[in-house]
Amino acid sequence: MFDYIIVGAGASGCVLARRFVDAGKKVCLVEAGELNVHNSMVDQVGGFTNLWGTKADWALPTVPQDGMFGRSVTINQGKIVGGSSALNAMMYVRCNKLDYAALTERSGGDWTNSDIATAFAGLENYIDGPAPGRQSSGVMTVRNCPDPYSHSLAFQAAAGELGYKVAHDYNGPEQMNGAGPLQFNIGEDGKRFSAFNAYLQPVLASRLLTVMDRTTANRIVFKGNKAVGVEVTDESGVAHKLTFSKDVILALGALQTPALLLRSGVGPEKDIKAAGLSVVANLPAVGQNLMDHLQLPVIFRLLKDLPNPDILTGNVLFVDVNGQGVPGTPDLQLNYTPAVPKPLMRLVPPLGGPAMIFLPIMIQPRSKGSVSLRADGTIALDPRYLSDPSDVTLLKKAVDLVRAMTKTSAFAGLVGEELAPGATDVETYIRGASSTLWHPVGTASIGQDKADSVVGADLSVHGLQGIRVCDASVMPRTNTGNNHVPTMIIAEVGARKIMASA
Repeated sequence: MFDYIIVGAGASGCVLARRFVDAGKKVCLVEAGELNVHNSMVDQVGGFTNLWGTKADWALPTVPQDGMFGRSVTINQGKIVGGSSALNAMMYVRCNKLDYAALTERSGGDWTNSDIATAFAGLENYIDGPAPGRQSSGVMTVRNCPDPYSHSLAFQAAAGELGYKVAHDYNGPEQMNGAGPLQFNIGEDGKRFSAFNAYLQPVLASRLLTVMDRTTANRIVFKGNKAVGVEVTDESGVAHKLTFSKDVILALGALQTPALLLRSGVGPEKDIKAAGLSVVANLPAVGQNLMDHLQLPVIFRLLKDLPNPDILTGNVLFVDVNGQGVPGTPDLQLNYTPAVPKPLMRLVPPLGGPAMIFLPIMIQPRSKGSVSLRADGTIALDPRYLSDPSDVTLLKKAVDLVRAMTKTSAFAGLVGEELAPGATDVETYIRGASSTLWHPVGTASIGQDKADSVVGADLSVHGLQGIRVCDASVMPRTNTGNNHVPTMIIAEVGARKIMASA
């Protein structure tokens, strides 16, 4: 018997487990992937791309996307203790204060600015400070781009010529309209510093913590409207029922959390009945409102031989190019790498010589999709990428911005021929070459009305007892930047809300 069972040991699950153990609670953490205290492909900053498509990656396929010429897109998600924080590019992006204001609004004011500030104080240890608005009291090491070959003064200078600020801390008081070095979860030893390293590893030996790795959660067991257990299968194929005294908390991310709810009879009644399952709760918003970030490589010939960086990218500019996001927030994140990074060299098609890579990222898309239950009981992932025409317009404007930057004096002598899109029609290139940045959100949104939300302010699933959701699926919309930090902030706040309402 545990106080809490957490299903999913990704960024959120690691934070929750740590904060519950800190509070003296008995916790079981269930994870389908393996627990590796040390794994060279995880620990080394350039090793993570070698894990994509392996047993450490769910590599979830979408249904064919009409807006992408019928392509099925693979969404990489970590299947390992540490979750996607063990497979991601380690970028640390606090995102915009209005992203957190959305949580406040949707929770009816229950999630306060003070809650968010306390969460950042527990999370962030910015070792290149002190700096305005930054924290050094937290458990996660954060630093400016440590790879000199990835950092680019030319990118900053080009942004300056276009009227943007330079040497800008996008994680400081103002996120937008300044170019500067990206920041990373990389320790002082030069290795990855994931949610596992920061939160879970220090309490692995605690008698209060049980980590059940290589264990798959099949469904939540209900008695009436109360969750009473979790049915799991271990690595040997043996089924078990785990029980708890307080709550089971789903922390599998925005794709697998709604999938587990649907398989457990929680979601749109029509779909659950069509699959031959018993309806526990008719919640039409389960699996809806799926949103994700898209990326589009824009590549130019590099006229000088520059060293290949050890990390994917080291420079960033946040801007509003299409006015399609929340007023006062960026809708585009522009990353830049001065030369093809080593971790991508085996994945990038032959370019015929040195190249520089701009990576526009659409961070406030209007296209929305779903995670749904088919009649045969399988799960369909349909983000409906580029289904809203404004998303194509945004990416066209992003290409225009990149082209303008390459024409500045800062890039003179560095930039040559445009390799991609090159002569290809820009919209054709967008629909054929854009891909996910693996940042799905929104499929179990926080809110007060069960018509358009799944959980309330205390993260309890509407109308049910003993079950909560605490991961990126509760976000009401995409964040203005990478998901990792907001996911951990939600878990920091969520842990306190859960224990306070128990």
